[in-house]
Amino acid sequence: MVVCDGALLSNPIQPTAIAKSGDISLISEQERDLLCALSYVHLACGQSAQSLSLLRLVTDDNSQDVGILRILAYALISEGLGDEAIAVLDRLDTLDTQPASRLPLTLLRSHALRRVDRMDEAREVFQSYVSLRDSTVPVPQEGAP
Repeated sequence: MVVCDGALLSNPIQPTAIAKSGDISLISEQERDLLCALSYVHLACGQSAQSLSLLRLVTDDNSQDVGILRILAYALISEGLGDEAIAVLDRLDTLDTQPASRLPLTLLRSHALRRVDRMDEAREVFQSYVSLRDSTVPVPQEGAP
């Protein structure tokens, strides 16, 4: 039995050990997915501090999960933690090889640089984002709806 906020829980969730390349995770994949989903909802509702708390439960300095790292970078920027966000974005630069990711990650980097008051770099990265965006937007053809 576990007491949580005064309520007695008779069937608590037991930590599950999952071996991942030598590391041991104390939460299952389903629990991790639930925490990520909850963090995403908090972030969408403007509650970035709560989102960040949940994301910190599922990430560590060695996290290789690109999806979680993307949400983490956004939450860090939302909380004004630009230096941490830049570190996460640096990690994503090496892990995220999807060409479609370049555009949103460039925009996130611009925001992170702005948060740490590196305005010249932020402007330069934002201009890079605009150039990338303009080069990837398909031009409508005549006669197309």
